[in-house]
Amino acid sequence: MITAWAAVWLKIMRKKTPQEKKQLSYKKDRRNCYGESPHGARKSIPRRKKLRNRANRKYQEQQLTITGRKLDDDLAEQIETRLYQKAPKVWNKVADAPLKKTVERKQQRRQKLEKEGGRRAAKKKADDIS
Repeated sequence: MITAWAAVWLKIMRKKTPQEKKQLSYKKDRRNCYGESPHGARKSIPRRKKLRNRANRKYQEQQLTITGRKLDDDLAEQIETRLYQKAPKVWNKVADAPLKKTVERKQQRRQKLEKEGGRRAAKKKADDIS
């Protein structure tokens, strides 16, 4: 006897057809469309985070420089206000585009090029304009 939960689980875990797999891939997979190669992104994203954090640490260290004075409550409060006076630098990665939208955009661009007569015709047309 199959319980209701087991029936739902079996329905979810059934083998997917190739068409279902492709639709799921279009929905879940993402592509980097920022304008750089994926190999460059693999290196530049950690580099940007590193530079942001380094700049924030440098600013904090500059604000904490004390010329040998004893630390009292007023001085501690003054240093703390200097630290929080400027917002820390922020860098966020541009989100990758869903694969479905990327493929649709490429297909539209190809169709447009076909209408214009191909790449050579489009380039010649652009050269004539400028």
